[in-house]
Order: sequence, then C-alpha cells, then structure tokens
Amino acid sequence: MQEGRYRLPSDLSGLLRSEWDRIIEEANFDEIDEGIVRDCIMDRCSQAYAASGIDRTRCTVSRRLPKIIQRAREVAAKLHMIE
Repeated sequence: MQEGRYRLPSDLSGLLRSEWDRIIEEANFDEIDEGIVRDCIMDRCSQAYAASGIDRTRCTVSRRLPKIIQRAREVAAKLHMIE
C-alpha cells in the first residue's frame, strides 16, 4: 500500500499548481479543506501526513476528499480549466 496517497481523477490530474491555487481561492475552502488540498493534491503527501498538518485523523482526510474533489471540479469547470 502507498501510505494513503490520493490519486487524482484524470480530469483534474493535469492541472498546474497555479491553477490549484486559483481553485482554492475561488472555491472558498475552509482551513481544513485547504490544508488537505495543499498536502494531498498539490504536494502529493500521504493522507496521514495531511491529517497531522491539520490536526485531524487520516479518516477525516479520506472522508472529506470526495467533497473537495467535487467542489474543485465545479470551480475548474466554471473557470474553463476542464471540460
């Protein structure tokens, strides 16, 4: 097992770091979700590492990721980053 590293869906996997910064800004993520995006998605750290950075459990990170991805997908589509 790869220590809980998150694999991005194919439609979001090609986004640049600057595009993720814009998504974070436009999606208005709370502090916890922003930390998860930065650690799990932008820096490709494990879910356990992201959890320690936001003072939560790995289960919390795993549970929140689907909603984060859905919101990121909605924002990216509105900004014409993805189709």
